[in-house]
Amino acid sequence: MQKREGRPELSKEIHDLTLRIYDAVADQRLWSSILDQIVERAGAQGSIIFEWVTENGEMKLTAPIHSGFYSAAALDTYLAKCQHLEAHDQDTIRRQTSDHDEIELLDDSLLADSTEALKQQEHVQRLLRLGIFHRAAGVMNKDNPWISLFSVQLNAARAPLTDKERHYLSQILPHLAKAIDLSIPMRQLQKRYQGVLSAIDRLNIGVCVLDARGLIVARNQEFQRQQETYRTYRADPNGKLRITDRAGQECFERLKSDLSYHGQFGARPRKEGIFSHMLDPLCIEVSPLHQADEMGNKFFDGFVVCSTDTCLPIACDTGRIQEAFGLTSTETSLVGEIGQGYTNPEIADRRGRSVATVNAQTKAILSKSNCANRTQFVRMMMRFGASFLTGPNISK
Repeated sequence: MQKREGRPELSKEIHDLTLRIYDAVADQRLWSSILDQIVERAGAQGSIIFEWVTENGEMKLTAPIHSGFYSAAALDTYLAKCQHLEAHDQDTIRRQTSDHDEIELLDDSLLADSTEALKQQEHVQRLLRLGIFHRAAGVMNKDNPWISLFSVQLNAARAPLTDKERHYLSQILPHLAKAIDLSIPMRQLQKRYQGVLSAIDRLNIGVCVLDARGLIVARNQEFQRQQETYRTYRADPNGKLRITDRAGQECFERLKSDLSYHGQFGARPRKEGIFSHMLDPLCIEVSPLHQADEMGNKFFDGFVVCSTDTCLPIACDTGRIQEAFGLTSTETSLVGEIGQGYTNPEIADRRGRSVATVNAQTKAILSKSNCANRTQFVRMMMRFGASFLTGPNISK
């Protein structure tokens, strides 16, 4: 990760809300109140994070995170009746979204030729009965645009978002995107266990909790295995976690030193990961942890380090990866072998091809997926339906 020059200073309001957003990585119960705060400040009526999931081989639209204006039951009913209409709207938003990292909020003016035509749509009429009309939405992960789409709904009596409201949201959404991305394994964990941090040994990614001084407070078995297997981490004589590579340690210290260094890559938060030694396959991501009930302190002011070993086999939806990046069938089959942890020479041997040919195909995949290296690509693959739970209670 490289430092972006000219990063803006955060106001106290944005700073405090951003800390709460990152706290939600470890405590999923915070999401509703966080969206409530965003809704109130932006002058909106409600907000929803939409996600597509695969159930019984079919894609299903869900709303796992939403503000308090909506009940889960009401949203389930709405999506059961209007999924095809929401799917059409979201397809339009995805097509109109540019490829750069920034998160764009696009208005519902894209969804119909006129305001009157928009009001005639079935799902819009349902929203009007709730006192909602104008909407705006933005893709929160441009690697996999089906993962999460932020949507804000406005009272029917008011106009679309103002420039001032958009500016406020533009400061919050990059942090929201990063926190939602990092919370995916934690949400899988919470479906099985009430306490997230107390059950981190069930995750197949490394998790290490640090206090404000950088001292190791807790770590799961996978993180300990990574410490023993690779040269990336060490604990200094004072018990502080350090990254042995100088550049990696500098990035690590920056992310711990200033909240404004987080959320710098908008809708591609995996680009903020620390990739240390070139020979080590670890992707290291850091999230602030200001307050956590499970830590027993009102204000903890520490960090959660999520460390992914990209050499471990993963199962993901290669069809969606092919669709997202326009891969050829040959490249898509190569993605599957990369996901199984095979190196390029091993893939060449399995396929009866030269290493140079496989290297060229891998380079094409990296270029199409906007990934700097193979480790970053495997980290990105995990956002296409991979499970992060191990053991007998694995999530299906």
